[in-house]
Amino acid sequence: MHARLCRRPARGWLLLLVPLAGLALAACGSGPIPGQPASGATPAPSSGGGGAAPTGCTAATAPSTITIDATNGLKFVPATACLKAGGTVTWKNTGNLYHTTTDETSLAAFPKDAAVPAGAAGWNHTLPTQGSTFSLKLTVPGLYKYFCIPHESLGMLGQITVVG
Repeated sequence: MHARLCRRPARGWLLLLVPLAGLALAACGSGPIPGQPASGATPAPSSGGGGAAPTGCTAATAPSTITIDATNGLKFVPATACLKAGGTVTWKNTGNLYHTTTDETSLAAFPKDAAVPAGAAGWNHTLPTQGSTFSLKLTVPGLYKYFCIPHESLGMLGQITVVG
């Protein structure tokens, strides 16, 4: 009986616990969360967490279609985009990890990671496999901040400024 109590856990369990321990520490405030600005810092627009429109984002220069990649690097690329009101954004899973594109405050670990302009609806859609896509027409001008549910705390955030 004593030998069983003193045995080390199987290697597979240890490999699962190490990443989970890192996430638990980040969630408990042991330091800055990867992808999140330090306390009091102003995020750069390219981080996906800021509120500024991309440079040159005007109704005259905004494209009517954009494609945003969800990558194995746990990033939306580009993280910050501009779109003409009534235009279509398409998210594409370019890696082999499960991702979502989500703009629902109720589903966010950090409510500031989600935002839609007044009068616009949020969304939650999965990109389960490499090559899967989701397209959405955005008609209400303003700032849309979205995230990937499984990778939000790791900084997988994005934003789209829609201009009319």
